[in-house]
Amino acid sequence: MSMRRWFFVVLSLFILCGCVEHLNPKPHSAHNFVPWTDDARAYTLSAGDTLGLRFILNPELNERDLPIAPDGTLSAPLIGNVKAAGETVDQLRHTLANHYTPYLHAPTPDVLVHTYAAAQVYVGGEVKKQGIYAMQGPTSAMQAVIMAGGPSDTAAMSSTILIRRRTDNRPMMRTVNLRRYLNTAESEGNVSLQPGDVVFVPKTEIGSFDLFVEQYIDKAIPFNRTLNYNMGTSGMFW
Repeated sequence: MSMRRWFFVVLSLFILCGCVEHLNPKPHSAHNFVPWTDDARAYTLSAGDTLGLRFILNPELNERDLPIAPDGTLSAPLIGNVKAAGETVDQLRHTLANHYTPYLHAPTPDVLVHTYAAAQVYVGGEVKKQGIYAMQGPTSAMQAVIMAGGPSDTAAMSSTILIRRRTDNRPMMRTVNLRRYLNTAESEGNVSLQPGDVVFVPKTEIGSFDLFVEQYIDKAIPFNRTLNYNMGTSGMFW
């Protein structure tokens, strides 16, 4: 490689380094998302889910692990089979209250989802194993990243992106600072996930720059990035 060409490459890299410092890590299509609210789409129960029932005034009826059968029914104590698949937790709670009314005074059963059969979250970006992961009960954003093999060396954990569908099916987006959670254990940064959530860990700015160099510099002008300079001569060699 001639000195002139080498100088051009190095100059280009310095210019790019300066540009990378001002990169905006936010997605370019952020305007397609609606503002974030906690009014998320309710989970629909399905066969294979395991539920818990809790009665404050009648603890003898409490159950920890009640599976929803393949036919979609739940075998509840005292009242027998009740349709559960296709219902939300609130809907099933209301149905159970109606079924228990002939037997209990003002029944207020709590329905707890302990394991999900069809609930999944999607984890991508700078993790070691991108993919779709089943939720084995309540799952946080940090747990999802761990299920995906943990973050890579170029992961921008402080700018982790969470995408969720609202009740009207429109997508919402927010960032989660998992780096702060790792450093301080503040639960505020470790958001609880809902089925269907997407967790995306972006690259750090330096990671994005390395990828740019690999794709556009190395391939366009192949060279060994280990530069040797011999002070005893007037030449540089690769």
